Amino acid sequence: MNKNQIIIIIVIVFLVFVWTVCWFLMQKDKIAENGENGQEQERTEETFSLSAIVSSIDTENNFLMVNPVNEEKEIKIVVSDTTKLIRVEFPFDSADPPKEGSFSPVQTEITLSDFQEGDNVFVKSKEDISGKTEISNIDFIHILP
Repeated sequence: MNKNQIIIIIVIVFLVFVWTVCWFLMQKDKIAENGENGQEQERTEETFSLSAIVSSIDTENNFLMVNPVNEEKEIKIVVSDTTKLIRVEFPFDSADPPKEGSFSPVQTEITLSDFQEGDNVFVKSKEDISGKTEISNIDFIHILP
């Protein structure tokens, strides 16, 4: 064998080695993503807010019952002394919005008795609320226009 043939064989062996190592690393990453049994692992996402419609209000016991948008369940929202209750209003008639694109909504602090059944609300929690049917550590609740 001449020198050129030996170099070609060495290059081919090197490329096969590099390809094998890369393939092994890709398979290892695929196993890590899908779990050791090859099934995709459930990825848990934390949720700290929800949009809902008020279904009932209990001012004596300080809670709201809400139906989250696009869900078939009811969630109890416990209101504490630190929960901020705010009504958000547009500074214009929503049927006739201004031609300009920017505005600042008016935010008014309210009490639990100001809520009504059917109000659209945005609830922000200080902790993960995924899958819960009662939420008590609420940062704020906005009544949306």
